[in-house]
Amino acid sequence: MSEEDFIQVAKLGKTVGLKGYLKLHNFSDFLKQFKKDSSFFIDKGRKKLIVKSYNHTNSSILFEGYESINLAQELVNTILYQSIEATRKTCKLNKDEFFYFDILGCQILFQEQILGKVVNILEVGNSFLFEIETDREFFIKDYPKIFFIPYLDKFVSKIDIDKKNIFCTQDAFLILENS
Repeated sequence: MSEEDFIQVAKLGKTVGLKGYLKLHNFSDFLKQFKKDSSFFIDKGRKKLIVKSYNHTNSSILFEGYESINLAQELVNTILYQSIEATRKTCKLNKDEFFYFDILGCQILFQEQILGKVVNILEVGNSFLFEIETDREFFIKDYPKIFFIPYLDKFVSKIDIDKKNIFCTQDAFLILENS
């Protein structure tokens, strides 16, 4: 697997206690993936870690082979990765929910015209903003290089992950025009 096949799911913080537990700073929406015998990777997939124990109460995690404070110290400030394939298998989505990695890179279209592509997703309160890099055709006409579309029905009419297309409404186009 290449580096592109992995996504960041958490960061390991300071040690907790003497038995090798580490504070887990979760980056994902799927806490259930952190359970005994599940595996994660460090160094962009080059080294595998297997969970020996996870404490949901205080978000601390223990890995096989790191069952002492001295060994666990080696993992402090390390980023945990998961393969995209494993994420798809273990993390179940509800209707109209998508993985970030599926949304990133999608083209934004309004009436078959490409407005740009999603380069980032920002969490704002209880909703999300798609950060859009404006298509060159609009950028050379003095439109902004970057604009934002809220992930709401008023602005997004359909998402086709298979074709990497997000169809937007006229309200989304107006955001670009007025940015």
